[in-house]
Amino acid sequence: MSRWILFALFVAEMCFQFLPKILHEIFGVALTVAIIVHVVITRRRFSALTKKISPRKILAVTINLAMTICAAVIFFSGVCMSNYLFADAVRFELRRNMTIHQLHVALPYLLMILIGVHIGLHWREIWQRYFKRFGAENFFTAAGIILSTFGAAGMFMNRVGDRILMKHIFGTPATELPGIVFALMIVGGMIFFALMTFLIDKKFSARS
Repeated sequence: MSRWILFALFVAEMCFQFLPKILHEIFGVALTVAIIVHVVITRRRFSALTKKISPRKILAVTINLAMTICAAVIFFSGVCMSNYLFADAVRFELRRNMTIHQLHVALPYLLMILIGVHIGLHWREIWQRYFKRFGAENFFTAAGIILSTFGAAGMFMNRVGDRILMKHIFGTPATELPGIVFALMIVGGMIFFALMTFLIDKKFSARS
């Protein structure tokens, strides 16, 4: 259940331009709390990754650490830019710092990719637990392919590469679309990287 809450909150945060600013801040705090709870709940699994080291486990640990660092920097930069919840707790210099602003805009897109890779590394487990039990594998496979294609197009339309490079972007064709369409692009982007990771992982696992 916590995974779905994390997923939903992250997608909502990525759609910040369609939300009231105060709601974006509230969701940001909720997402940070959910991440902390998730890390505490899954700490045993994380420690197990450090045993019997393999290239795949090294990748998994690296992705987990990168996600944690990204989330921490996003939260810190969000606090610095806060107009409501933390407005009185932040110095003016930090609030107007352009680097902090650029990090807060760029890192969520990097986190989106990392989450996709993280999901891809656990794709078999997710498939068994949430999808296969419903007996609709063909439907979910088709939906995944359609969403990932939609997400790949969305990343191009939203200039994700330029965003990660912290270029100044004030609007893209993707941000002019309805909020639900933009949200599906974010979901599709994560599924795209999840499927790519799963297929690459499957290929290398077959060779070993």
